[in-house]
Amino acid sequence: MRFRVLGDVTLIVDGSPTHLSSRRQEQLLALLVCARGQVVSAETLIDAMWGERLGPRAGKNLQVLVHRLRRTLDDPGRIRHDRSGYALSATPEEVDAWQFADLAVRARNALDAADLETAVALQREALALWHGRAFAGLDDVAALAEAAERLEQDRKRVLAERIDTDMALGGHAEIIPELISLVTADPLAESMGARLMLAMHRAGRRTEALDAYRRIRTALAEELGLEPGPQLRSLEQAILRGDPHAGLDSGTRARPAQDKDQAAPPCMLPPRVGDLTGRDGEIGRIVDVLRSRPPGAPVICAVSGMPGVGKTALAVQAAHDVRDDFPDGQLYVNLRGAGSEPVDASQALGRFLRALGTPGTAVPDGLDERAEAFRARLSGRRVLVLLDDAADEAQVEPLIPPGDGCAVLITSRAALTALPGARRLVLLVLDAGASVELLDAITGRAELTTDATTAARLAELCGWLPLALRIAGARLAARPHWTVERLISRLEAERDRLDELTHGTLSVRASLALGYSGLAERSRVLFRRLGLLEIPDFAGWVAAALLDEEPRDAEDVLEGLVEARLVEYAGMDDLGEARYRVHDLVRLHARERGEADEPPGATAAALTRLTGAYLALAEQAHRRQYGGDYTVLHGEALRWDCGEPTTARLLEDPGGWLRSERLGLVAAVEQAAGLGLSETCWDLAMTAITLFEAQGLFDDWRHTSQVALDTARWAGDARGEAAMRYSLGTLELFRQHYTAARPHLDAALTLFEAVDDHHGQALTLRNAALIERVEGRAGTALRGYRQALRMLREAGDRHAEAHVLGSIAQIHIEQSRPEAAARLLETALAVYRDLGNTRGGAQILNRLGALHLSQGAAGQAEDAFRQVLAASQAVGDRIGEAYGLLGIGEALVLARDLDGAAERLEHALATATELGEPFLTARARLAGGRLAAARGDPDLARTLLDTAAEAFAEIGLPVWHERAREELRAVEEARPFLPS
Repeated sequence: MRFRVLGDVTLIVDGSPTHLSSRRQEQLLALLVCARGQVVSAETLIDAMWGERLGPRAGKNLQVLVHRLRRTLDDPGRIRHDRSGYALSATPEEVDAWQFADLAVRARNALDAADLETAVALQREALALWHGRAFAGLDDVAALAEAAERLEQDRKRVLAERIDTDMALGGHAEIIPELISLVTADPLAESMGARLMLAMHRAGRRTEALDAYRRIRTALAEELGLEPGPQLRSLEQAILRGDPHAGLDSGTRARPAQDKDQAAPPCMLPPRVGDLTGRDGEIGRIVDVLRSRPPGAPVICAVSGMPGVGKTALAVQAAHDVRDDFPDGQLYVNLRGAGSEPVDASQALGRFLRALGTPGTAVPDGLDERAEAFRARLSGRRVLVLLDDAADEAQVEPLIPPGDGCAVLITSRAALTALPGARRLVLLVLDAGASVELLDAITGRAELTTDATTAARLAELCGWLPLALRIAGARLAARPHWTVERLISRLEAERDRLDELTHGTLSVRASLALGYSGLAERSRVLFRRLGLLEIPDFAGWVAAALLDEEPRDAEDVLEGLVEARLVEYAGMDDLGEARYRVHDLVRLHARERGEADEPPGATAAALTRLTGAYLALAEQAHRRQYGGDYTVLHGEALRWDCGEPTTARLLEDPGGWLRSERLGLVAAVEQAAGLGLSETCWDLAMTAITLFEAQGLFDDWRHTSQVALDTARWAGDARGEAAMRYSLGTLELFRQHYTAARPHLDAALTLFEAVDDHHGQALTLRNAALIERVEGRAGTALRGYRQALRMLREAGDRHAEAHVLGSIAQIHIEQSRPEAAARLLETALAVYRDLGNTRGGAQILNRLGALHLSQGAAGQAEDAFRQVLAASQAVGDRIGEAYGLLGIGEALVLARDLDGAAERLEHALATATELGEPFLTARARLAGGRLAAARGDPDLARTLLDTAAEAFAEIGLPVWHERAREELRAVEEARPFLPS
């Protein structure tokens, strides 16, 4: 079976033409032929054939139409279907349009090799395939009308090349009748008229050639009011002079043999991109480099960047800008380095040598000999060489010209850092403003300039990637009835986004697939698994967990993806670890490849290792901060060990690691939940409290605990449910929501008792006692603390034991028993110091400072609070830092250093407000009111104290509320204020 579209859409079955049974079948087949075997999305097909007329029925109609076409073809396998859409399965020999394109390419290659006889035979074979206008009668489908016009232009180009080849072979007289017919049919086609004049002149028919010129001139004047162009005028003058060397500047590859030594300087550059936007700075830098003249060496400029970022368009634009600086020629080759079959350097050198005038028979066979001949040809000349899409240094090194005078501009996804003497430019995605500007230039849509928010959202969904922006713009330009919001709504569905970012021959997926196909297998595996990540950036150890390899080996694979520009370097974190990121559209492609290529179970296993690695590192970070597995509960979930050297390096600053991996920890909890790994989920959520508590990350704390609680309930994991009810209750305590905390802690205690977890019971009793204390029931609180203390000692939780000692001491301070409080605080501080727990020690020092304040010892209090501040800053505990500032301010008020106190209290209030700490904010206002009273500003003092009292009441802290009211009464009565 053959498919004929270069004329009427027809099937050739057993040598006989057969027409399809409906115009819709013809349209569908023609649209699939246009894609040349590539998948066409259902949406594209529906839009091309029906637009919006069918609404929700369109999908069903397409399925019916495909079924009928398959039945007509009597071969269901001819129309292939997958989740992306439909494709025609055929060979180039079975589809005349495909065969025409292949023959045209082969003819051009033959011209490159100066094999004119082969070239003209291939050209004639290609043109013989035509039986009329392509897709005849289907011009009402816009996509087919555009494709037909493209094919028609290709036909005219091949026809012109065939005529030029015939003339180069000396067949001037033979082609004159054909040229007369062509010029008669289109008298305004100056290029064909010039060929007729030249053929007549070379055939010795000079007078007829000049008559042809006059007829063309008359037609142009009458129809268009124009004079002939410079090519025709120059040719007329050469004929009048009787110049035997008169010729055409047609850009054809066919030249008479006698002209080759005098060939004009070659210009092989592709045309400029007319709407290149947002790259003025980069073009300026490239132009400056290309115009520089390093002594004794060629200029080399290498532009690298991710797929679709616009490297080729940028390089071509810059090359055109410096054409005049390289009068001896501009060479270009697409090295196809991103794919699995890059162009061989020897093949590229052959093209260059022929373009520079070397006869095909004189081009050497070997790579070294061709490189030598190339350098000899360029010696003493000023030539620009543009090497597009280079694979690596080895591919481009033979193509570097000699000495000074020449320049090489290279584009590559790789950085080519091993190329000696190269100046490098890394091309990034466009900024938001330039992205919108490009969309506007392509679409001409007024709404993109008047509605900045909508335009910015569209650019964001395209990842600010020029290729994606061009596709989005082209789709809007081709669909004037679509609103920008409609395209945005389609792009917001992540699973379909790459399907949407396809238009004609432009495809983000195809660009990314080219890079993927060129990767080694281990790199492909890592690329697929990086698509599983739900975080904006990641550290190198993540690759080790995904691959189940040693970190050093995995990071080598990761760096290979960086060199291929499928992964980006994102900078260094505070630990000095390199961070990496994957562009949103690249991540979507990685997920697609994972769904298609990963073996069964491999994805779940990779995510299980990744969440296990986060758990192992978070667990170790907690141990290093707390001195052991204290104030935390663990399950039996799988841990994945990065190895001692990597773990030691990452956790040299355990708090810093937790801060740098905050988003990763949250995502790991979510992904563990998605896998149904209940123990991993709740264990991670509880261990991450170490970070959330110190940094005041209460939204993260609540979210992860709730996710883990839901997972534990789903899995029937009673201990996990207890741990997360305890966590949520503890969070409410930190937020000073004591009423909300009690139900969580009551439920946690019941569940811990049911599973006989004494450690969990002790931690819960400890926190429940806090509620009793702050609500003014000191006796009940003491009983709860003492019960918790006994159980914590049995569990061996020294950190929680010390914490309880500090809490009991606080009750003694509030009940004016300073000696008892001091003994407990000294004991607790010694425990924390023995554990190496800086943060816990700071909390005890804070209580010691409060004890000194209650005794009027301002100097001792200030010293204690300064230690609190220093320790909290050392471990990144911002809440502890705020308490330290508050305490120093209170001590300075007591010492009558009012200016120093004001500075600290303002800082404490700002930090507490930023962290959303209502109790600490109210404390800072209470101290501020005391300061205002000491400064003699009773109005400000009343305002601050009244605000603090209301806050304490709202939180549910009667003791502190009464303290603030007492301070307020003291101001009203001008009495000395009470120390806190």
